[in-house]
Amino acid sequence: MTATSAAPTPGAALPAATVQVDIISIQSQVVYGCVGNNVAMPVFRKAGWRALAVPTVILSNTPHYPTLHGGAVPMDWFDGLLQGLEDRGVTRVARAVVCGYLGQPAQADALARWLPALRATRPDIQVHIDPVMGDRNDGLYVNEGLVAQYRDLLVPHADGMTPNHFELELLVGRKLVTLDEVVAAARELIARGPRWIVATSAAPAEAEPGTLRLAVVTRDEVTVVSHPEIAIPPSVHGTGDVFMAAITAALLAGQPLAEAARDAARQVTEALARTRELGWEELAVE
Repeated sequence: MTATSAAPTPGAALPAATVQVDIISIQSQVVYGCVGNNVAMPVFRKAGWRALAVPTVILSNTPHYPTLHGGAVPMDWFDGLLQGLEDRGVTRVARAVVCGYLGQPAQADALARWLPALRATRPDIQVHIDPVMGDRNDGLYVNEGLVAQYRDLLVPHADGMTPNHFELELLVGRKLVTLDEVVAAARELIARGPRWIVATSAAPAEAEPGTLRLAVVTRDEVTVVSHPEIAIPPSVHGTGDVFMAAITAALLAGQPLAEAARDAARQVTEALARTRELGWEELAVE
């Protein structure tokens, strides 16, 4: 007699599985505005990836407006959100973790504990860190303690990083003028753990007028990608968040690093052009 499986009883609950999640995105969240997870999630969705947003801060808007409400996610909440990813099985299925803007140095401490524990069970998971600390127009706009936290605690846990020129200077502790100096600085970080660094707005003093460059750096190779610089209102932020989301999405799809960086730069340029066309004070990503 041949054994057959019994048909499920009508109305009976079927075994449940963890929802497929591709990316865990740990960064800022604002009510009004297009930075952090507010721009990363649309980029991930457009690329066909499922992502979960873990907020590091919850703010009414970015700090560049006359009023600001909210603040950093309390540490007991933040630790609990990370633990919840473990509890629900998300860390068993996710393919990448993206870390961006942090609200306080203690969050870097928490990630420095959480990431190696995650790696111990998931050595294949990709960790991409954007050390969001400031830029050449606004200067440093995070707690200055985070500079050392990113450099000493988080760099060793990254597979890849996307600092802008200003942030790369902070991470290596010196001014960088030439592209060769940018590449050397990137390789200092690579020697501490990451496989690649993409420095955005690299060596701006050397760039052609109206042009920005990316330095795509690995241990053995350097690729320079140029793209147009588009004038936008000073209130517009979040381009680095778009870039990190786009390069992560492309790498998960199997694109080579330099090609992924070009595609990410194209998406940023298109978003800026759309923002200027609409005349918006926030980045247009959808």
